[in-house]
Amino acid sequence: MGEELSRTQRLWRWLKKPLLWGIPIGIFLAVLAIGAFQGVMVASNQNAFCFSCHLSMDTIVQEYKASSHYVSDDEVLATCADCHVPHGFIDKMKVKIAATADIYHMIKGTITKENFEEHRPRLAKMVWDDMLANDSEACRHCHVGDNFDLSKQPQRARLNHELMESRGETCIHCHTGLAHKRITIE
Repeated sequence: MGEELSRTQRLWRWLKKPLLWGIPIGIFLAVLAIGAFQGVMVASNQNAFCFSCHLSMDTIVQEYKASSHYVSDDEVLATCADCHVPHGFIDKMKVKIAATADIYHMIKGTITKENFEEHRPRLAKMVWDDMLANDSEACRHCHVGDNFDLSKQPQRARLNHELMESRGETCIHCHTGLAHKRITIE
């Protein structure tokens, strides 16, 4: 019986040591936080997430669904995130944080379905400026290798693509309005 008591006392002494409990609890919480973070990142990169606001606010979803990025004979489809969310972690986080402004404006009612077209040129310019600044990184992420075979392109397109770099151009110079209607920016 005395030996049993000393085991209990030893167990309680061990349980009271915060470092011994802190390490496994800290690891568990870190894994839980990383898993939750990753889940949010994956969910917020799905078309359904994007559509949940844009379907009720503007015409962007309908334009995208009519584009070659949504409907393709090659079965190579681009999601909203493929074009609008960078693949690198730091740049992705910058875009995700900046996108919270959209939520703010939706809740506040600054941008609505009724006034979206008034704001659209400014918003589109921001996206196009980003694409120009990063040399259309999102386009080049998918349009590479078999997904960008110059030999399968008409002669004029092939020539223009071959001359892009020497002209200082990037994809967005010619392909604005591909997934969403082309608008005039003043």
